[in-house]
Amino acid sequence: MRTQGLNLVGESAVAHDACGFVGTPIALTYTQIASLFHQYREELTRRLIGMVKSRETAADLVQDTYLRLLRLANQHVVEQPRALLHKIATNLAIDHLRKEKHGVQGIDCLDTAMAVPCHAPSPERELLGKQRFRIFLQAIEHLPSRTREAFLLCRVYGYSYQEIATHMNISESGVEKLLMRALDRSCQVLEAIDDAE
Repeated sequence: MRTQGLNLVGESAVAHDACGFVGTPIALTYTQIASLFHQYREELTRRLIGMVKSRETAADLVQDTYLRLLRLANQHVVEQPRALLHKIATNLAIDHLRKEKHGVQGIDCLDTAMAVPCHAPSPERELLGKQRFRIFLQAIEHLPSRTREAFLLCRVYGYSYQEIATHMNISESGVEKLLMRALDRSCQVLEAIDDAE
């Protein structure tokens, strides 16, 4: 079967024989990318071995090519997948060879980069944070309507106590009481989550 490639051109994808679709506009899915990777992996590896003179490095670069292609999933129009894979792989090999040419400098840069602490949360912490936020939103939704309104006007829209009082036709002390109730309820929910963890 003659395989046509994919060429990046826009916001959806046109796949051909490699993905099982002929001339049909589609978004290049993760499954199709995996299929392309498996179909062309050996071909890419051979090409990269010829460029970098190392099977191990070539294998790493093929993996990097796959990761780069995954970033395009469901986003771009691609007409020639094989050509796109070769272009990405070639660019990665050229970058690798440049870094290797300036080897000592590259190692120093890598060591420096590795010494910088990462402040991003771990995937587990990020997931827990999203779960906590979802539970917090549910707690806000279950507040009495006037309490919820005061809370949202203050915390989401940035209204002052006086503006909330005018908007809701209550006193500023009434606003303060509503906000205290909302905050008490929010704290109870978050404490329950912390206790469960």
